[in-house]
Amino acid sequence: MVSIGYGTGVLILTEISSFFTEQITDLIYTYNFEFFLIMAIIMILAGLFTIREYKVFERNTTAATCMAVVAPCPCCFGSIIVSIMLVAPTVGLGLMDLSLVVAGALVLTIVLTYFLSNYLIKFINKPYPIVLGNFMFFLGIYFLLSALFLPNITAMIQNPMDAISISSPYSLIGALVMVLVVIAIGGLISRRNSNFN
Repeated sequence: MVSIGYGTGVLILTEISSFFTEQITDLIYTYNFEFFLIMAIIMILAGLFTIREYKVFERNTTAATCMAVVAPCPCCFGSIIVSIMLVAPTVGLGLMDLSLVVAGALVLTIVLTYFLSNYLIKFINKPYPIVLGNFMFFLGIYFLLSALFLPNITAMIQNPMDAISISSPYSLIGALVMVLVVIAIGGLISRRNSNFN
């Protein structure tokens, strides 16, 4: 029932925002970094708080933490609506035609995620607060990376560049190997002395 409400909300918001397409896209482009940065901070702090409270004090704060998951929902709805507005002319569909497809995909994703979440908890074999805290932490990282890269992607789309030329593919491969080595060392160090496992 909730998933159908979300799908209906996407349809209604798309219909309303179709009258204000230019103003909404300008607003999102102008304040995109700030929206995503605020959401990233909320999600990362709530995820770390949830994990710490459970690991250190054995307190289950999932009810309060779930409220932090709700915080990005308006911005996520806004992102869905803006994506529909930007993509619809490109694929040759009307706003409502594309929003029907997107709403259906959203409802299906919510229903599948809801029913598969219990199996995921059993498969991971970790307490629910730890799984929720890790999920929120990585969701916050996603929002942080979006805040960092989306303005640059928008600028690149507006100002196309020439093809990139790499002088030596070996230097690129060497850099990637070094990044993987640093990540592996960091993972080993954090696994030894972390409260978040």
